[in-house]
Amino acid sequence: MWDPDEDPDFQKALRHRLMSDDDSIFFDPTKMDAALNRTTYSLQDPCAGEDGDAFDDCRQAQECTVDGGGEGVNMDVVVGQAGEEGRASRGTQMCVANADAAEADDEGVIPLPVFTLQDFQRLNVAPAVSTVEPAPDTLKNMNTNVFAVAGAQVFQTELGGFPVAVRAYPTQYSWNYGDGATLGPTPLTGVPLAEGDWDIPTDTSHVYAETGDYSVTLTTYFYGEYNVAGTGWQPVAGFNEVASAPVPISVWKATVRNVADDCNENPRSFGCPGTN
Repeated sequence: MWDPDEDPDFQKALRHRLMSDDDSIFFDPTKMDAALNRTTYSLQDPCAGEDGDAFDDCRQAQECTVDGGGEGVNMDVVVGQAGEEGRASRGTQMCVANADAAEADDEGVIPLPVFTLQDFQRLNVAPAVSTVEPAPDTLKNMNTNVFAVAGAQVFQTELGGFPVAVRAYPTQYSWNYGDGATLGPTPLTGVPLAEGDWDIPTDTSHVYAETGDYSVTLTTYFYGEYNVAGTGWQPVAGFNEVASAPVPISVWKATVRNVADDCNENPRSFGCPGTN
């Protein structure tokens, strides 16, 4: 199982992207696609350009059995698309079903699919766990803390008949406190308060100015990378915005009064259980 914390290449790439001078590119798929200099991969028939008996001999040498059974042909994995200057073989091959190989163009090239943001959004990426404390009740003019807990996720899917591995990593969070105030997108996850603490200001806390019932909502922005048929990891152009379940909260007004009675001696005294 892939562990992002133990993958130095992933951590280096992630730090580079998150330290960009213009983080807005990660929220604009067009800008992100251009900024990350996407690498494209294709498959090329090594027998392209051969004729007659030479073609037949080459094809016979490249025969293979595709996963799950069936006849196929080994094709070279190349960096770049058909007609692209500087297109080069990666020195690896992939077994492709004969029917798929027949779809190659005049250069013997089959483009590998690009995993788009829309493809990423179709995956069942689990939302962050959203926590509000104290809840379900808090006090007006007091600090109400919120925090998110999310982790990296790995998926295996298929695109255009090719296997695709996808990994999603939470990188940004956005809160809507329900009273018109918001926070984010921000890399801050927030942290839980120590046991017994309350009314402690934090990087993600909020002070409600009015009493009432509110709903705190959290959106987590997942950065994605995909790998088509083992050709190499590439970034998905854009973040997958995943909403967590809303957390309902009631904001109350605290009333402070001085009392002199002991509830054991005078059970009807103000503030004693069962009294108003």
